[in-house]
Amino acid sequence: MGLANIEELYDDCLYHIFAFLPTEDRIIFAQVCHRFRQLFISQCAAKYRVYTLDKDSSRLELIQFCICREAVESLTIDLDHFDTARCYRTYGCVTPENCFQILCQTLAGMIRLEHLVVKQESMLVTPIEKPFDQILTAVRHSPKLRRLEVCARDDCSLDRLSQHCHLEHLQILVPKISLSTLVKCCKSSGNLRSLHLGYACIQKNLSYIVPHCKNLEVLRFGMPANSSEYLQLAGLPKLRELSYFGIRRSGFFEPLLSALAAKSQLTHLSIDGGSLTLQETCQLVRIQSLRHFKGFCSTSDCVEMLGCLANLEELCLSMFCPTDVSNNLLPIIAKCKDLKLRIAGGNVNAKSLKDAISLRKSEPVVLVVEK
Repeated sequence: MGLANIEELYDDCLYHIFAFLPTEDRIIFAQVCHRFRQLFISQCAAKYRVYTLDKDSSRLELIQFCICREAVESLTIDLDHFDTARCYRTYGCVTPENCFQILCQTLAGMIRLEHLVVKQESMLVTPIEKPFDQILTAVRHSPKLRRLEVCARDDCSLDRLSQHCHLEHLQILVPKISLSTLVKCCKSSGNLRSLHLGYACIQKNLSYIVPHCKNLEVLRFGMPANSSEYLQLAGLPKLRELSYFGIRRSGFFEPLLSALAAKSQLTHLSIDGGSLTLQETCQLVRIQSLRHFKGFCSTSDCVEMLGCLANLEELCLSMFCPTDVSNNLLPIIAKCKDLKLRIAGGNVNAKSLKDAISLRKSEPVVLVVEK
């Protein structure tokens, strides 16, 4: 008996036909019925599980991405795609507002979305109002969204951050975010485990988030503040990794390091901004739980004191010390059983350090000297 229509064909036959169709016809194929759409997804979904919408993304690619929305697990949205100043060139969309609305509708249907990145790295000229907030609103009910990254060159509105209650990893690299917005977000995301803030996007008073971050394990930030304001961060009960970058006042980390030493739970510490003072180093070496440390030293005494950290597994030192500190590094090489040692700048004798490493009975140190 002959078939009445194409819908009666077995899936294998339809897959064979699909393979010969050009892109536009495949899109039409997917719009015929639910079954054909599922066939389209089964053939094309792998391409869109991890996807980036950028300035070079074509209209046809965007449509295919929308069809496969339920399969998307990781998505990066570059808002440069919607830049009006670029849309009449050879890339970008011709109708930014329409494309953006289609994108938002598509985001609402991404039931498997786990990781979302929204970025604006160039000057943006667009008729779209508050694009970050619109995107955040569109994905507010995504059941699996745990990781969110926002990067903006210009000031932007992030008022809708607090609509997300299941975030575990949050990165905000923007010129400025209001303290109240950040506090509301931390309140709503009780399971937040990792927080990365751009330098000076919060002006002081970061301590206000401490009562609402009981599960925070990783904090990366940069913020000019007084030592008493840094000290409050020691109140994070599960903090394991702390990274600071940017300008800071000399000696202002001493109270914080002292408080962290008393808790002895920190495993990773990075202070990428300003050399450690002798007083700060005295408190730092009391944190015997440290496994990884990155920082700046300007005196040989500070370098030698780091030898007290017998449990270090990785040490990255940037030095401005004019004298040879090779002998000051020997206690570190002698005590640490399994160590990766990276030295940048300063004055060291690589040969003498390698000779000392060769005498170790335990696992050899991995040494990298950068000039």
